[in-house]
Amino acid sequence: MSTSTEPYLVLWDIDKTLVDIGTVSRMIYAEAFEAVTGQALEHMPNMAGRTDHDITLAALRQHNVPEPESHLPRFYDALAAATRAWQDEIRRKGRRLPGALEAVSALDLPGVVQTVVTGNIRRTAEIKLAAFGLAEHIDFAIGGYGSDDGERPTLVRLARQRAARKHGEIPARHVVVIGDTVNDIAGARANGVLAIGVGTGAASLTELQAAGADAVLPSLADPELVRLVLGGAG
Repeated sequence: MSTSTEPYLVLWDIDKTLVDIGTVSRMIYAEAFEAVTGQALEHMPNMAGRTDHDITLAALRQHNVPEPESHLPRFYDALAAATRAWQDEIRRKGRRLPGALEAVSALDLPGVVQTVVTGNIRRTAEIKLAAFGLAEHIDFAIGGYGSDDGERPTLVRLARQRAARKHGEIPARHVVVIGDTVNDIAGARANGVLAIGVGTGAASLTELQAAGADAVLPSLADPELVRLVLGGAG
């Protein structure tokens, strides 16, 4: 473990990295979609590694909703309301992924700041992690969210800027993105920060490595995780 006095910033992905809520995600989207458009959600875009910004626009366009960008603010509010309404189902049908609680707890150390870079809007992120006891150690105020932008590199950049304003500048070598998709890895690479891929989503370890991950692990239960985060993933 590093003895450096410089702080560390850990940027967690949420879905299929920390938690998996399965088909409840589609139910939440369907409720929000109908609330905003008055239409049933007939076609659900692929969600893996994408942001709520992109998923929402894709769904609106697939259903021929005019001026889809104008609906985004209302849709984000509807997503938050639907997520709150489905909290019990999230707990019942979803799960915390192996090692998630242990990893987040183990990194709750002086000089280590943990937040999220996620395709979820902030309110959804908070509800999902709170449902599985993972919110306590996360500084949601400095995260990068799917309502900020459609591109992962932008979300990583925004999270770093927000962290710097609150905690002081954190060097790139001490910033680590942890996620399960090649988009998570791409977001890290574009910002010159470290990337740890976990094989709990659709992407294989080989695919995550090929995308440029500094390290890949089968799951967050791997005992190497904390050492990789604090040792520069090397």
